[in-house]
Amino acid sequence: MAGNSTQVKTAMAANSAHVKRLLQTKQCQGGDLSEANLAQFNLSGAYLEGAKLMFANLHGANLSGANLSGADMCFANLVAADLVSADLRGIDAEGINLLDAKLNRANLCGADLGFANIVNTKLEEANLCGADLDGANLIGAKLNRANLSGANLGGANLGHAELVAANLSNANLNDTRLVGADLSDANLAGANLTAANLLNANLSGANLSGANLSGANLANARLDGAIGLYIEPQGGSYRHEPPRSGVPQPAPSYASFSQPSLYRSNSPT
Repeated sequence: MAGNSTQVKTAMAANSAHVKRLLQTKQCQGGDLSEANLAQFNLSGAYLEGAKLMFANLHGANLSGANLSGADMCFANLVAADLVSADLRGIDAEGINLLDAKLNRANLCGADLGFANIVNTKLEEANLCGADLDGANLIGAKLNRANLSGANLGGANLGHAELVAANLSNANLNDTRLVGADLSDANLAGANLTAANLLNANLSGANLSGANLSGANLANARLDGAIGLYIEPQGGSYRHEPPRSGVPQPAPSYASFSQPSLYRSNSPT
């Protein structure tokens, strides 16, 4: 059994039979572990598919390689938890606290992470395709090479997040805060970036083909080598077709709306 006797006694304060089964066998699929105190326990490789973990305390727990697919983890505490390579597909985790957690190579496809705390979380090479991160706080998160295709990040805060070579194709980034974020070589093709704040963001080498940049703030953003952008005369509105000349103009290395030009997405023809 993982943990010392004091930890085990504390954990039993929830559904004792289900907690005991988990600690003895690392299996509790569909079990009720809501409000259980499992902080610091070694649950690597545990089978928790469909388990109820609402408001559970898993601070610092080791869940690497665990199967939590379909689990209800709303408002659970996973601060500094290890979820490397964990299966988290389709979890319901609104309001979850993943501060400083490690989720590299984790599978979160279709997960509901609305209004989650994902500050400084490591999600490199994680799969978040189709995930709902509406209003989530991802300040300083590391999402390099992560798959966020089709994800909903509307209203999320990704200030100073690392998204190098991340796949954000067809993602919803409406009203998303990306101040100082590193999106170099990211794939943003077809993404919705309306009213997004990209102040001082690094978009060098990024693919913005067909992206909707209506009302986006690209002040002082780095755009050298970005694909799918062209400049229109001052006062023009955002459009998604190429200029009438049919010849896209190269964007300079740094965008600033104090200059007499605006940057547009150039949809592929």
